[in-house]
Formats: sequence, structure tokens, C-alpha cells
Amino acid sequence: MLSRPHPRYRIPCLPRLADEGGFSLVEELVALAVIVVGVAVVLSTISTASIGVREVDEHVFAEDLARSQAERIQDAPYSPDPTAVPYPLVSPPAGYAVSLGVEYWTAPSGPFTSTVRNDGLQRITVSVTHDGQSVLSVAHYKVNR
Repeated sequence: MLSRPHPRYRIPCLPRLADEGGFSLVEELVALAVIVVGVAVVLSTISTASIGVREVDEHVFAEDLARSQAERIQDAPYSPDPTAVPYPLVSPPAGYAVSLGVEYWTAPSGPFTSTVRNDGLQRITVSVTHDGQSVLSVAHYKVNR
């Protein structure tokens, strides 16, 4: 025969409602999937942003190198044949390279040509590469004055 517990030792129970229940496994998995997708989107955004910042930084640095090179050429005396007497080059940091391309104006109204001429006007293209990939090319003009 079962005995009833003494009323002093009875644990009071709250009444349970019929629609009250815990989370099901499916609800837990859906919530976990939503959190994982959210974290993946945040990490993807951070990755994309860091790539963009690196590219902008690389481009700004290349612009600075090209500007420095153009200023050195503008300060140097006119060279009728830059293949024989080259214009001074800046020394770029590791990973970067600066190159010059010179085209000559064909007087009186002709186009620029790569054949060495001394008609008094040169178009000098400064190209900057980083790790072998072209970053920037800028054209400047040098006049024999």
C-alpha cells in the first residue's frame, strides 16, 4: 500500500497549460541556421571590405610614386634621346616597379610616335606595377625650352 507524503514535504506544482511546451529540435536547428548565415554574411563583408581597402591603399601609393616620378622628370633637363641619356627614376619600395615610356611629337602637326625624334615635345608615360600587376599609368609632357 502506498502512503501519501506528509503535507509538509509536498512540493507545490504549478499547473501546466495544454499549449505550453519547450522548443522543438526543428526550431532549434532553424535558429542555429539563421545565426550561422548571419555570421557568414558579416565575415564575408569584412573580407570584402579589407580587400577594397588594400586595393585603394595600393592605388593611392601608386599615385604618389607616379607623381614623384613625374616631378623628377619635370625637374630634369630635357633629354632629346632618353634611351641614350635616360631621365632619373625614383627608387620604389619592394614589390613596386616604376617604368617610363617616351613618345615623340612629330612636327608640325603629326601624332606622337615611338621613333626617336627631337621636335621639342615628348609624351612620357609613367607606369606603376605592384607584384607584377599594372596599377596605374599616367602621361605627362616634357617640352624642350
